[in-house]
Formats: sequence, C-alpha cells, structure tokens
Amino acid sequence: MARMITVDRDYVMSKYKLSKLKDIEDLVAQAVAVNIPFNNPITGFCAFTHKAGIHAKAILNNPSTYEIINPADFGLTRYVHFTSRLTGWNAIKSRAMQLNIDMSDEEFKQCTTKVKAMADIRQLAVDDVDSVIRAFHRSITQGVDVPLLQDLTAEEEKKFVQKEREMREVPEKRELDQVVDEQVETGKVVEKAKANGIAAGA
Repeated sequence: MARMITVDRDYVMSKYKLSKLKDIEDLVAQAVAVNIPFNNPITGFCAFTHKAGIHAKAILNNPSTYEIINPADFGLTRYVHFTSRLTGWNAIKSRAMQLNIDMSDEEFKQCTTKVKAMADIRQLAVDDVDSVIRAFHRSITQGVDVPLLQDLTAEEEKKFVQKEREMREVPEKRELDQVVDEQVETGKVVEKAKANGIAAGA
C-alpha cells in the first residue's frame, strides 16, 4: 500500500478508504489475540514518530524531508517526541507554542538544555516537560528561580546540575542545522518540480 500511494496517490485515494486501514488492523489483531508491532509500516506507533533533534527540525519545517507518505492520508497523525534527551530545541519550541508560551530562540535553546539534562536523570512524561517549560518561562519573565519540577530529590537535583553543566560545555553543532536547512530546501525544490509535472529521475 505504501509503495502504491507513492506511485499514484490520487488513484489509491480514490480506490481505497485508507482511513479504515488502522481500524481493520486493530480488529484483526484483537480477533487473533496478537499485538501490533510498534514498528509496523504505516500503522505502527513509531511509523510517524520523530525523536532526534535534527530529525524533528526537518519534520517541523518540511514533513516531506523524512516522510514519503502523508499520515493524514491514512487518518493518522505524526508525533514529534520531545520528552527524551535526544530532543531538539525546535521540538521544544513547537510544544511551547502549543502551550501559548513565546520566547526567543536563544531562550528556547536554554530551556531545551534543561529538558535534556532532566531526561538524562529520570524518565519524563509530557506533563513533566510542560512543567519544565512553564517553570523556565516564569523564571525569565519574573526574574526569580522557579523549581523546574516540584518532586525532585536532593540527589536528582545534584545530578541535574552536573548534567546541565556538562551539556553547556559541549559546543553546539551548527553544521547539523545547516544540513537540515539544506534538506528542507531540497524538499521544497522536489515539491516544486512535482507541481510542475517533473517526475523524479526523468
């Protein structure tokens, strides 16, 4: 199905109700009592999940850079994972915007360092990251130190400070941002070519 839609999307969309694919898979899986693999093509949980910073930045700027098919065609949505130590500042910025929190890019990068350091010492849930973002925002707008998480133990606080210090000592890899920007531009060129009827490899 994935191969078919990349060849002739309009034909596949007109012939099949792709939004029912996930429902059918769930029905069959329940009937035969098996679990659906997390990495299943299209319908697996990880099929449209993006995690690493450079990967997430490209997806947020231009989804076609890493997605050859659109999850919306199958009634699915993409998910940018932002609760791990691999998250990037663009993912944190996107989440903050959803929370109606606006900061400068430099402040988003500082906030991301805190999220990454926190994720290095404990497993974070979405609510935890939201708390870190809100607390960091309050600290810069009110000019006072605000605890990032209320339930941090003294040992975790010590580890967090150490991790944050270590991360600040690592120079930011600007060249990776440049690669992403180039990929985004390449994706735009490809889309423009398709719009003009120029097929890949023609």
